Amino acid sequence: MSHRATNWAIQQRGLAPATKLVLWHLCDRHNPDYGCFPSQDQLAADAEISRASLNTHLDKLEQAGLIRRERRLAEDTKRQRTTRYFLGFEEDFAQKPCPESGHGSTPEPCPDFAKSRVQNLDTNPVSKEPVITTARDAGATREGRADDEGPDLDAAEAACLAACGEGMAPAARAAITATTATIGAWLKAGCDLELDVLPVITERTAKPRGSPIRTWDYFSQAIAARHAKRTALAAKAKHAGEAGAGPAVAPGGPSISPEDRLARLAAWLNSGAYVPPSAVTNTQRDALLRAGLVTEATLRAHQIY
Repeated sequence: MSHRATNWAIQQRGLAPATKLVLWHLCDRHNPDYGCFPSQDQLAADAEISRASLNTHLDKLEQAGLIRRERRLAEDTKRQRTTRYFLGFEEDFAQKPCPESGHGSTPEPCPDFAKSRVQNLDTNPVSKEPVITTARDAGATREGRADDEGPDLDAAEAACLAACGEGMAPAARAAITATTATIGAWLKAGCDLELDVLPVITERTAKPRGSPIRTWDYFSQAIAARHAKRTALAAKAKHAGEAGAGPAVAPGGPSISPEDRLARLAAWLNSGAYVPPSAVTNTQRDALLRAGLVTEATLRAHQIY
């Protein structure tokens, strides 16, 4: 451990929290006499992220000019050894990059290095974090799930930006990333990325705007309202299921609200009992999905979707 290295890491500004955490753990593994040689497994375990995510954050650090990676081979066997990390405060950081790896000369990794263990997409046994590829995958934080390591805000924000339409101008996209913490607050409050957050963002940025959106907080009230409505409907559906409610009201019985009818229909679908495809209209199907009362998989199981 090098106090000079960790102090230097803490002083860096403008990095995403996860990226700065990786930099700090790199510096924590730095030896003042010998340098920094942690393995990918060790770094991923230290930061409690997957090796795939680790590679992403290392790329960001290298592009920011804070680290430089050098691939090393054993002289006798030519087998790959642990990567040498040069940190920005080190005296030899500015030296010409290793010609074999090429790291440090351009933001792009060298062709040989692309097949190294840095690019290994397996996950470490600490977090089992998924490799984020789509907006659906980014919605990893679900109600009722214990997520000790917290959501990946970089991936969540990428999904939010991908959901934005013409109403999010390029300048606004650049400025809004300064308020990423708001997305974390949504997820910590129990809002679902795919069911609550992304639909609101898509709806509110569908058309060009006269005034730019500058912060993610612009969406907070609408997201909270959608989450509250969805959870209320889900609670009604659960209550209806526990009470053994059927899918419809008996002739001559009391009328029920559209919300209650939708909740009972969801309870019927989620009960596992047979539901004829003709029992659910396209309008009801879409309403059930928007409210988050059933999943596409459940509908497909009933040959409805």
